[in-house]
Amino acid sequence: MAKVIYEIEMNAENAPMIDQVNRLLLGRGYTEEAVVPAKTEAAPAATKPPAKTAAKAEKETPATDDDEMSLADFKTAVKKAKAEHGEDFTTGTLVGWGAKAGDPLGRMVSAIDVEGYADIIAIFEAGPAAATEDDEEDDVLDEEESEDTSEVTADAVKVAAKAYAKEVGRDEAKEIMNSNGAATLTKIADCTAKQLQVMFKAFTA
Repeated sequence: MAKVIYEIEMNAENAPMIDQVNRLLLGRGYTEEAVVPAKTEAAPAATKPPAKTAAKAEKETPATDDDEMSLADFKTAVKKAKAEHGEDFTTGTLVGWGAKAGDPLGRMVSAIDVEGYADIIAIFEAGPAAATEDDEEDDVLDEEESEDTSEVTADAVKVAAKAYAKEVGRDEAKEIMNSNGAATLTKIADCTAKQLQVMFKAFTA
């Protein structure tokens, strides 16, 4: 039986020719999978880069430590203040920050804006003693103002009224006097210390 033997060098350039010969000789028994190199099948399995990308994204967007205080933390601080300083001090502080007086404590807490949590907690930590000191300072200021008022005498107001009338006008001076209970210059002596203070400030402004 006569035979014809062909020799084809196996390289990339001859791959199409080898494929055609295999198809002619082997027919259906030949499939493209039989000549596909093993490396080609394993190539698509590249799943690690996305994982690195996800890890990189997480690293670029770390969780910050500057998050605002939560409502639960604030409620804990309110309960602590109530136990240490009493309900009146606690609710009074909340009312000063926008809560409605007479509401249940829980509703008061919910009415507070989150931006005020830190300031309110600072007041709680300072306690009622600090608030009392502030009231005492206000009383001292009120006393000083009272002392300043008492220094204004009726004679000083009369002199200021005359100067004001000469410089600005008599009608304007009378208007200031009348609005403070002094129809004439002589009636200035009958005015209260507060009225004298108001007139003196108006005449010397």
